[in-house]
Amino acid sequence: MLLDNQRKIILFIILILVIAGIFVNQTKPISKGLDIQGGISLVLQATTTDKVPEITQDVMHSAISVIRNRVDGLGVAEPMLQQKGTDQIIVEIPSVRDPNEAVRIIGETTELRFMEQDVDPVTGTQKTVVKDGQTELAWKFTGLDGFMIKDARPSVANSMGTDWQVSLTFDNEGKKLFGDITTKLVGKPLGIELDGKIISSPVVNEPITGGSASIHGGFTAKTAQELAIKLRAGQFPVPLKMIENRTVGPTLGQEAVDKSTIAGIIGMGCVILFMFLYYRVPGLVAAVALMIYAIIALAIFKLVPVTLTVPGIAGFVLSIGMAVDANVLIFERTKEELRAGKSIHNAVEAGFERAFTSIFDSNMTTLISCAVLFYFGTGLIKGFALTLAIGVLVSMFTAITASRNFLRTVITIKRFKKPALFGVKLSKPKQVEKTA
Repeated sequence: MLLDNQRKIILFIILILVIAGIFVNQTKPISKGLDIQGGISLVLQATTTDKVPEITQDVMHSAISVIRNRVDGLGVAEPMLQQKGTDQIIVEIPSVRDPNEAVRIIGETTELRFMEQDVDPVTGTQKTVVKDGQTELAWKFTGLDGFMIKDARPSVANSMGTDWQVSLTFDNEGKKLFGDITTKLVGKPLGIELDGKIISSPVVNEPITGGSASIHGGFTAKTAQELAIKLRAGQFPVPLKMIENRTVGPTLGQEAVDKSTIAGIIGMGCVILFMFLYYRVPGLVAAVALMIYAIIALAIFKLVPVTLTVPGIAGFVLSIGMAVDANVLIFERTKEELRAGKSIHNAVEAGFERAFTSIFDSNMTTLISCAVLFYFGTGLIKGFALTLAIGVLVSMFTAITASRNFLRTVITIKRFKKPALFGVKLSKPKQVEKTA
């Protein structure tokens, strides 16, 4: 029965290894962080308004959600958004093609409102106002704004492809309100105000009750796309002021990655050599388990997915050492049992059982530390905590389950049942001379 269970477990481990290997080879590369491949780093500050006199957590969460939607519209992967203090947001976007476009889309506060003429009730003519020393027609808010937009897409306004528009779809509330407004304004202009400026005022020919509209304003393909992304993402609950804008180059990060890779390969090679020379057969089993650990961990990095940063690489390398550390505890316990005179099989079982508590306790304390770092830390610290936590969890599986069942299988072979192959030299009992 034990052998049958061993075979099943080993087959299960091999199946996981094959799936992980296929996943590592056939999926896209692991996402790289800002410090490795470069990008932009922005710090935005929320400012109060008459309607929102206090910056609360709900306001900040809403602003972060809008920024995330805008970043997703850019088509870039794995942005890092982190609240800083009570009213600031850190935005890091790796590998952006056009930093200026990204800054415009993310940082600019876009406010869309639909307006109607502010008519003098006595004369019946549209009122005027003075703005910046210039006289302009006066408009009043209809109650319909960008918060009621469900979707926004750029589209071509003419057959020549020289004029672009932004096609809008309203949510249920906006659909009803837009129908009521256009019914009321038949034969009159409907003002479309963007960031406080009327960009167009088409005359309403008939009620529009389908919940769709379009914005014209001399857009190019690029500006129409930018506006569509902003409107589709939603409007900020409060204005955001950009207080820092940095373009980060990948030179130092890539150099660190190259050095970390070399250090990791050298370190793993030295560890495998030491384990084999000192522990012999168990050391070889640990080396195999370490290779399995690396493949499974990389597969999980892609599956989660994990954005790999320089601190994240450090966390992964550190977890490799912890994976070997678990094997060291197990094998030392096994050697103690062998010196006590137990058989190979009993010594191996006792070694794993006696070392499990120490391994579990040490890994749990590490996982608790990782949870604290991930919860309270910023982007790079979170990357370190996440890769270390994944490495610790995988190492527990490979060090305990994989190593144990591989070693159980190996010791069924007669030639591997010698204590010397486990790094133990048993002293022969001394002969006691008989006296006449």
